[in-house]
Amino acid sequence: MLTKHAFAYLLSHGIPAIVGFLGIAIYSRLLSPEEYGQFALIFASAAIVNAVVFEWLKVSVLRIQKQRDVGETTYYMTIKVAFITLIVGSFLIGVAVLLFLNSLSPSFLLLVLLLSSCQSWYQLNLSLLRAELNPLGYGKMAFIRAITGLLFATLLITLDYGAFGLVVGLVIGLLLSVAPMVFTRWGVRVKPKKVNGTLLKQFASYGLPLTITLLLGIIIQHSDRLIIHAMIGVEATGQYAIAYDLTEQSIFTLMLIINLAAFPIAVRALEKRGEQAAKAQVRKNTRLLLGVGIPATIGFILLKDVIATIFLGTAFQETAILLIPYIAIGALLKGMKLYAIDIVFHLTKQTKIQIIPVVVAATVNVALTIILIPLYGLEGAAMATVAAYAFAIISSWLLLAAQRTTLPFPVKDFVKILFASAIMGLSTLPFAGDERLGISLLQVIVAGLTYCFVCGCLYFKDLTNMVLKRKVNKNQHT
Repeated sequence: MLTKHAFAYLLSHGIPAIVGFLGIAIYSRLLSPEEYGQFALIFASAAIVNAVVFEWLKVSVLRIQKQRDVGETTYYMTIKVAFITLIVGSFLIGVAVLLFLNSLSPSFLLLVLLLSSCQSWYQLNLSLLRAELNPLGYGKMAFIRAITGLLFATLLITLDYGAFGLVVGLVIGLLLSVAPMVFTRWGVRVKPKKVNGTLLKQFASYGLPLTITLLLGIIIQHSDRLIIHAMIGVEATGQYAIAYDLTEQSIFTLMLIINLAAFPIAVRALEKRGEQAAKAQVRKNTRLLLGVGIPATIGFILLKDVIATIFLGTAFQETAILLIPYIAIGALLKGMKLYAIDIVFHLTKQTKIQIIPVVVAATVNVALTIILIPLYGLEGAAMATVAAYAFAIISSWLLLAAQRTTLPFPVKDFVKILFASAIMGLSTLPFAGDERLGISLLQVIVAGLTYCFVCGCLYFKDLTNMVLKRKVNKNQHT
């Protein structure tokens, strides 16, 4: 079931991801590092607002699904009224901030709030589709957002609107992608009397304790851009951000696709068969995360020069080549932290103590970024991120052990995947130093086939049993 849903999400999320990579290639050729730096600051600020204001509702909707004693109309109206209230509150706070901070640009704040609200509404709708195990609907929405966002952003940038055009173009894509669900599921009327107080309390009791955790997670991911802007400048922020976006979106998206399929299955296993069944499912999920994340990370490190040349404009390439190895490792660690470890906190409802490792990681990240930038420049910021996620994983593991909660980590599978990835890396040595596009594509094909062959040998017994099981199930249904 996991493999089936993961493949469905690969199609539904993979195509928009490819469009996103195309967007990075276009933006890096149309925007200067300074302009992309301005966009990165708006995006990072919007992510912080999202984490503080909206994210708790999104994770609650994913975890607390429609219940029999709550009608569909009441369920959706409760979510809608809560979300509108959050939007109004965020804009009112924004006005108050402007009154006290004269140095803050009103247009900057408006773009931050607009982007944050639209992203949050889009992500909330995706969460509902995930909870319903609806990869087709998920894919349609993601595809519309990716295509329309790219088209409008590119159009506005070519009309000389720069970073402003990129943000507005993305906002248009977000709004168009959720428009069908607004009319078919949410409706345009607001009926506060339909709000279910008990359901809202369930959302709040589950999601609000996660707010600080989510905020600290965003600090780990985005604080480096704000610190780089303060210590080096907006141009350096753009150089760093685009390398980060390209690398992390590639590796992290693959791991995200696994989680999109895996998390709802783990939740259902918990609800129907109990905690042990859920942990068994998490172990399977983690094996698949490792099987995808580790070879992808090694591949990015080996092909960093070719990747930077193909996907990025000339002004961004040199810095990206330096940063890609660090960012790739950081993306792998981030994916494992969120989708292999944090999921245990969620399933066992220990979200309150989950804040401890995130506080440690955020503190390490900010402190090391400030310390390492003067010594190593942008590489120092990337090193700090890797260290932060490593600290987060170690401290989370220790905390679960202290709570006598077993982390379902597949050690044997981890060793097998490391071995297969190492052989994959060795298979690329004959092509080392040749950066021609054709040779690079051949290198990717050889590496992929080598990895699949070694994994096939290591998991031959498991694959055979899976095929036999499917044949038996097929015969039983005929």
